[in-house]
Amino acid sequence: MPYAAFGSRTLGTSVSIVNQSPISREGLRRILSEGDITIFASVSCVDELGEIDSGCEHVVLLDMVTSSEQVASLKSLLDRDRHFKAVVLVEKFDYGAMIECFNHGAQGYVVKDMSCDALIALIQLAALGHKVMPPDVIDQLPQRETPRGPLEQEADPAVIESNLSLREQDVLSCLMAGYSNKRIARSLDLSEATVKVHVKAILRKLKVMNRTQAAIWATSRGLPSRGNLA
Repeated sequence: MPYAAFGSRTLGTSVSIVNQSPISREGLRRILSEGDITIFASVSCVDELGEIDSGCEHVVLLDMVTSSEQVASLKSLLDRDRHFKAVVLVEKFDYGAMIECFNHGAQGYVVKDMSCDALIALIQLAALGHKVMPPDVIDQLPQRETPRGPLEQEADPAVIESNLSLREQDVLSCLMAGYSNKRIARSLDLSEATVKVHVKAILRKLKVMNRTQAAIWATSRGLPSRGNLA
């Protein structure tokens, strides 16, 4: 049974804890309760959450193991309410996973390697509408190079001159792996209609007749296929 604090509208910050482990949920409940945060619900998955008042200072704390589980939970929350505030709690920092979470609506991305007081403070900031992330990430951002697509990392002039967008590069890598449009759509989280548009653009830019020729063009220039990138 999920733990819940019932009554009239919650005053101050409230949290719904989502974690598959009852022991972990209880630990988080005790930590946050000591910080004057009301525990609205404690459940094993997003689907078990009841109706949430998105107008109050409420945060859904997602403590999931894998990045795929984190994103799936965020997508589920988006389907329920586009105004939710969710903080993803993780064991180890992963820059790519953090960006993916923020791209799917997360309000914060927090690593467990911090004090209880710091966790409480970050959740309260998120409840007020602030984006939160590990403090040391801020120092790293200026030093990070802008991510480049697989084509931009190659020296072949023909590759650079192809002028494919990052998404078209992703689709091309799937063509090299022999993916169907349906599988490409599923792999890149796109509609099949969008995939068809990208494939047509790729064929036009590479000046080839079909997807097989596009794959051969890319393979001959040493570009990585989707299978090698996975």
